[in-house]
Amino acid sequence: MSIKYKNNDVCADCSAPDPDWVVVNRGLYICDECCSIHRSLGRHISQIKSLSAEWCPITLNMVRTLHQANVNTLWEHALSDNKIHKKKPTPKDPLPLKEDFIRAKHRQQSFILKSSDTREDLNQQLHSSVRTSNLETSLRILAQGADPNYYHPEKGSYPLHVAAKAGQILQAELLLTYGADPRAIDNKGNIPAICAKLSGHKDIDERLNDSMYEVLDVLSMYVFGRKAEHKNEVLIIPFDPNDECVKQESDQQGAIQKMQQLPNYLFALYTEVIPLIVEQEY
Repeated sequence: MSIKYKNNDVCADCSAPDPDWVVVNRGLYICDECCSIHRSLGRHISQIKSLSAEWCPITLNMVRTLHQANVNTLWEHALSDNKIHKKKPTPKDPLPLKEDFIRAKHRQQSFILKSSDTREDLNQQLHSSVRTSNLETSLRILAQGADPNYYHPEKGSYPLHVAAKAGQILQAELLLTYGADPRAIDNKGNIPAICAKLSGHKDIDERLNDSMYEVLDVLSMYVFGRKAEHKNEVLIIPFDPNDECVKQESDQQGAIQKMQQLPNYLFALYTEVIPLIVEQEY
C-alpha cells in the first residue's frame, strides 16, 4: 500500500509544510532536508520511509495513530523548559542549525520527557501497557528506556506475547519496530504468533509470522518477484533458474534497498533458518 498525497501537516523538526518522509520509530513526518540529516544518524536512531513508498498497512496505521496523537510533544517536551536554551529551527534556517537541533532531539534525546522510574519499573509498565490501545503511552515508555524484549519473571512472557494475546496489533507493530523478537518463547513454550492464534487474532498471527521471515521474503522478491506463503508453512520459494518470474537486473536495486532497511536481528534469523531449509531440501 502506498500513500501518495499532500497533506496539511508540517515537518516535526523544522515545521516545513507538506513533509514527504516519515521517521517510523518516532511516529513523525519530516521534510526532505531534515530527512537527509536523519539518514546520517543511522537506522538505529531513525527508521526512514517515504510517504510515496509501498507500505505495510499495519505499519502505516501505527504511524498514523502516533501522528494523530501528536507524539512530537514527547520528543520536544523540555523545549518549553527555561533551562533548555534551544530553539526549534524554521524551514529557512541553515542546514547546520537544523542538524544541531535534530542530533540533540533524536540522538541525545535532550528534550524528551524524562522518567524517574528504574529500568525494571519501565519494563513492567511496558509489559502492562501493550495490552491496551494506548500506543503513545507504550512509545513514551520505550523512549524512556524500556526493553522491548523484557521477560516478565512472574508472568512468564514478553511484551510481544501480551500484545498478541490481547489482540493489540498496533502495539505488536510498535514492539517489532523497536526490535522485539517474534521468535521469543514464553513459559508455556509459545512464540507470540501462537499466542495470537490461540486467542483468535488471525491478523496478528499472520503479521508476526511474516515478521520472522522478512529477510527470506526480500530474497524471494529479489529473485522471483514473489514471496512464500508462510501461512502454509513454506519458508522460501525453491530456486529454479528456469522460473519465468526470476527477476531481471533492472529490478535488483529496489530489492537491495529493501534489504538495507531490515533490522539486524532478522539477519541473525536468516543464518539460523538457511540450514533448516537445506535439511528440508536434501
